[in-house]
Amino acid sequence: MKKILLFVCLTSVAFAQKHTLKVSVNGFKNDKGKLYWQLLDAKEKTLKQSVESIDSKVVTVEIKDLPAGKYAVRIFQDENNNTKLDTGLFGIPKEPWGLSNNVKATFGPPKFEEMLFEVKANKEILITLH
Repeated sequence: MKKILLFVCLTSVAFAQKHTLKVSVNGFKNDKGKLYWQLLDAKEKTLKQSVESIDSKVVTVEIKDLPAGKYAVRIFQDENNNTKLDTGLFGIPKEPWGLSNNVKATFGPPKFEEMLFEVKANKEILITLH
């Protein structure tokens, strides 16, 4: 009985573990404006978002206390400080942007599933701006 109780307790602790996700963004051509980022769960629900200063060639965001699961990150550099991603003809972004897994858009926006990555432990990802 004690062994079963110990197993249940250890299993509960393992499932309750939280992880840290480090998202590094590179590919900046300038330091204009701000970097907007958004963390989404597998159902496309926004879990966290923020605005960061661009003060170097690489901006790193650390997201703590993240449970195991599948996530996606999307970012853009708001070069003109109007709080939105400016687009041109056919919705093509005019400002630098990026997605987790460095998914690129070809003939329209990429599928959300392509952006998903799994967090089972502390994880680091790199997103390069387009």
